Amino acid sequence: MLKKRINCDLGECLTPSPDGIAMPLIDMANIACGGHAGDDESMTNTIQLAKQHQVTIGAHPSYADKSNFGRVSQPLEKCVLFGLLHTQIAYFKTLCSKNDATLEYIKPHGALYHDMMHNAAVFDALCKAIQSVDDNLKLVVQAGIKTPKTDLCLLFETYADRGYQGLKMLPRTEKGALLTDADAIVAQYHHFLNNSTMQIDTICFHSDNPASIKALQKLSNA
Repeated sequence: MLKKRINCDLGECLTPSPDGIAMPLIDMANIACGGHAGDDESMTNTIQLAKQHQVTIGAHPSYADKSNFGRVSQPLEKCVLFGLLHTQIAYFKTLCSKNDATLEYIKPHGALYHDMMHNAAVFDALCKAIQSVDDNLKLVVQAGIKTPKTDLCLLFETYADRGYQGLKMLPRTEKGALLTDADAIVAQYHHFLNNSTMQIDTICFHSDNPASIKALQKLSNA
C-alpha cells in the first residue's frame, strides 16, 4: 500500500504549464484524460514526463465539462456515467501502453470526486467502469469519509491546499476553501503527514494553485 505519498493533478493544459516544475517533486501524477481537460498530445506528453521522473501514473477522469473545468455536478443516468468513465479510463490506459508506461490508479476530478463520495450510485458506476478496464487499478478516495464497499483497493487521500472544517473540506464557494499561502500549505501537509487518527495514504497538491507549486518547492528544498 502506498503511504502518504504526494499526488498532484497534471496534464490540465494550463498556461503557463506547471507540469515540468511539479513532476520531479511528487510521487503520483493524476493525469487529465479528456473530461475536464486534456487531449492526446497533453496525455502523451504528461505520461512521458512521469516516466522520465519515475512518478506513478494515475488517470484523472471527470465529467465531460471543459467549460467549467469539471467542477459542476452533472446528474447523469448510471449507464451514461459508466460509459463516459469507461471511455476515458480505457483510452488513457491504451495511451499508457503505447508509451510503455503502467496505469496504476484512478483519481476522479472535481465534481465527480465529490459526487463519488456522497452518492452511492456514482461510486458504483465509477467502480464498475474501473473494473471493466482493469480490476487491479486502485481508486483514490477522500480520507475520513465512509466509503461504500468495493473490491477495488482504495488509497485514502487528504489535501494539503484545501481548507477543512474538522474532516470536512470547505466547498470551493466558501472563504478559505483554497489555501493560497505556501507556508500554510506546507504546515497542513506536515499536519496530515503526522496524523494518526485516520488512514492517509497520499496527500494532494493542486497544480492550478501557484501557492501549491511553491509549497512543493519548499518541501523539496527543506
